[in-house]
Amino acid sequence: MLTLDWQNNQNWRRVVCRPALPKDTPDVMELTSTIWEGQDYVPKVWQEWLADSHGLLAVAEYGGRVVGLIKLSRMNTDEWWLEGLRVHPQYEGRRIASQLHDYIMDIWQRNFHGSLRLASASHRLAVHHLCERTGFQKLAELTSFAATTQTPGTDNLEMTAFTPLGIEDIPKALEFLHADLLFQMNGAMMDLGWQWVKPSQKYLQEAIERQHAWWWRHQGLLLVTEDRNDQGEVLPIIQLAACPMETLKDFLLEYRWLAGRLGYNKAGWVASLNPELQPYLEQAGFKRDWELSIFLYERKP
Repeated sequence: MLTLDWQNNQNWRRVVCRPALPKDTPDVMELTSTIWEGQDYVPKVWQEWLADSHGLLAVAEYGGRVVGLIKLSRMNTDEWWLEGLRVHPQYEGRRIASQLHDYIMDIWQRNFHGSLRLASASHRLAVHHLCERTGFQKLAELTSFAATTQTPGTDNLEMTAFTPLGIEDIPKALEFLHADLLFQMNGAMMDLGWQWVKPSQKYLQEAIERQHAWWWRHQGLLLVTEDRNDQGEVLPIIQLAACPMETLKDFLLEYRWLAGRLGYNKAGWVASLNPELQPYLEQAGFKRDWELSIFLYERKP
């Protein structure tokens, strides 16, 4: 438990950072109702977070009221993810976010090992300062790109472009990724949807079981998941892409075709803002559809 005092209206009050409890639920629901115009995802995962025995869900309490929260999640035995940092708007500017961050960092350093990562939108400067102060390094800057899907051609040449990845292919696929420049440009990470992890047997197998993993023309690899954009459309999002850079335009064009074949109207990718990558995206018809970007950070012991 971490405590810190500050003076408010001449009275000293104490902020207490501690593990979350079921009794905190009403305060958390009220707090998150003010975030993202009531569209915060935390209420949807709160009960799951409370039940997570592998990570840690923490809150900041002030005057008997929960005014902030943060979540530490285990992704693999040696990979951890920091997410859900929230502070009630009425209590911003009082270092509550810093206290929660330091509280969770202290627990992680004393009890766990491996890599700790987080993602933050580019405009959240205070979070960037927290990361820099506590030893995180920026792995990549990413943003969202999208393109309309293509109608399959009549000659069926595209039918051979993508062949399903099998469970037996996972070792070969992981080895293939380690040497791929495109994969490295995107932080050498797999996108789980506002969470990024190193590809592993577990995550590739999950994509295969969803039937969303393919080899591309024996020289590339594609894994996708689904997401919903601001217009409510469901579209495929690239989880992981790997191919020779000189073939990337064709890879992305045929990804658009694959997405159309699967019944989607658009295809997406949260891709690196590396200048070397941008021309290929443009040539394949992908346009940036988010003005902000995502900073992906990592902290190692």
